[in-house]
Amino acid sequence: MSVADTPALDRKTAFLRLFDQYARALERLAGAYVAAREDREDLVQEIAAALWQALPGFRAEASERTWLYRIAHNVAITASVRRRKRENREIAPGERLDAPSAGASAEQNLLAEEKRRMLLEAIRQLPAPDRQITVLHLEGLSGAEIAEVAGLAEGSVATRLTRIREKLRRAIRAQEVGDAR
Repeated sequence: MSVADTPALDRKTAFLRLFDQYARALERLAGAYVAAREDREDLVQEIAAALWQALPGFRAEASERTWLYRIAHNVAITASVRRRKRENREIAPGERLDAPSAGASAEQNLLAEEKRRMLLEAIRQLPAPDRQITVLHLEGLSGAEIAEVAGLAEGSVATRLTRIREKLRRAIRAQEVGDAR
């Protein structure tokens, strides 16, 4: 159900429904832009404020999901540029990304956690447009939806995803070699 399809819903109800529906995705998106937990929380709040402000202007020309991601990525890019200018942070080595599956052994959990950390670190090092495409892809958006959010042709998205995957492979390999030293 789209915000535009429900004129009886007030702004607050529509906002709460959207935010509740996409909260985890927005947290993951924020994690691709900033490393520290507090910064991620701040970024999600900035995104929420931007969504609140933009909600009255939503005209359902795009799906709610692509509209929301476009706003979220614009806010994240702006905030990340602002943060990088202000300070140069490094990823905390013990930072947890997502809890590993419960049925795995301790060693498997540790390896899975390390792989997630390396992938997230590599994603954070991508240029903002590539990071945006990667996060949208990881969130399960189709090529057409990613193209709409990023303002690209659908064919360009597919080409860029192929190149991004190779960049991420190289970055992770470099991390593995660096960690082995």
